[in-house]
Amino acid sequence: MADRPSWSLCIATLNRREALLRTLDYAKRQTCPPAQIVVVDVSDDWQDVAVLAQAILSDAPGIVLDYTTSLIRSSATQRNEGIARCTGDIVFLLDDDSFLFPDCAERILDIYAADHQGAVAGVAAVLVPDLPPAAPDTALGDLPQRKASGRRAGAGVKARVLQTGIGRWFNRKILLQNKDELFLKYDEPRHRAVPAALAGVVDVTAIAFMPGSATTVRRSIALAEPFDPALRYYAAFEDLDAAYRYGRHGVVLRANDAHLHHFEAAGGRLKRQKLVIFQLLNMLIFLKRHAANPDTFVPLYRRLLRRRLLGEALKDLLSGRLTLPQARGVLRVMGLWRDVWARDTAEIEAWYPRIQQDILDRLD
Repeated sequence: MADRPSWSLCIATLNRREALLRTLDYAKRQTCPPAQIVVVDVSDDWQDVAVLAQAILSDAPGIVLDYTTSLIRSSATQRNEGIARCTGDIVFLLDDDSFLFPDCAERILDIYAADHQGAVAGVAAVLVPDLPPAAPDTALGDLPQRKASGRRAGAGVKARVLQTGIGRWFNRKILLQNKDELFLKYDEPRHRAVPAALAGVVDVTAIAFMPGSATTVRRSIALAEPFDPALRYYAAFEDLDAAYRYGRHGVVLRANDAHLHHFEAAGGRLKRQKLVIFQLLNMLIFLKRHAANPDTFVPLYRRLLRRRLLGEALKDLLSGRLTLPQARGVLRVMGLWRDVWARDTAEIEAWYPRIQQDILDRLD
């Protein structure tokens, strides 16, 4: 389409140069390449990586590379700073290991181009298990190491059980392996339907959330709904929250023929207890700061804690973690959440990062 909007790629990264350089290489090979790539890198050697990134894009003079760093090591802060530097009509908010299929951007931009009424706020790519067919620069060497999956013996049997009807229900409602069960939707009800002007024109599905590794959004909306800056040290669910708020401005769609492979490169990752704690406390911050009537969600949040305690205990036991780290994380939140809720909304942005740092420092 001749009237496709321009797009900027925005990436926040830390210490994953091998994955990042591949992501940039796949981006430059798009049938509709970006006009701009913004990377906010808080690695100690970010200036060295910037030189390598420039070399990757040396044969793509039409792409402007804006490679910078931030004073704050926080993916939420980095993304906000990156969005502010973007100039494209559409911002692709991808992870540093999001490998685009060659026509992924083109198919997504065609949806925005067909949306003459501006009814679409954001469009997500589809995550697929296979690597893109376009071969990356051979100078990049072998693929980086993937993060550990945590799978144990018997995982195949468990996977087959979870594919049954009762297994899918158990996975969703008891183990809570579903975004709709984990995230309390504080703006419901919302109308979610494919705009009539797009129905039958593009292959899309209306959705509530976009995966953080495959999100695109109109730049004006990304600026209006920034990632929550209170999430200074670990931004669990930051992508769900931001994408959910994008839906305040229009429908959010999944482009069913736009494919992306999320490589999930190895890197720094919190231990399980801390991860669960931050997921639950961050959800509390979202409710406190973004819900129109936060107090109405207290009963729902307490119910979520009880459900998470059961689900995390079962996941620990099913995976052979007899010390129950994830369940202990829920118990820790059960003793913390009232103190968080009692804080005035105006002080949370300055106060909550101190709580996050204390959790990181004190817990094993």
